[in-house]
Amino acid sequence: MAPREGSRKIRVTATLDADIVKALDQAAKQHGVSSRSRALEAALAHWLREQMRRKIETEMEAYYRSLTPAEKRENREWTRFVARAASRRRD
Repeated sequence: MAPREGSRKIRVTATLDADIVKALDQAAKQHGVSSRSRALEAALAHWLREQMRRKIETEMEAYYRSLTPAEKRENREWTRFVARAASRRRD
């Protein structure tokens, strides 16, 4: 969820713990980020991507846990079939 080039920026005011601001400033300096705003935007974008990844993982796990024994068997058979086909392509 990186910001789009040319996207409109909105000013937001936040009150943060001093240690968090210090760590943000140090990370920005270490990574060559030119401003606190850009560093915070990058950190939030990373956090949002991570939240989405976790949501997808949770949904995938719920799907696989919901499969019936027959569906799980079929899934294993397809996995073996694809693995054999892939190994033949490499040879």
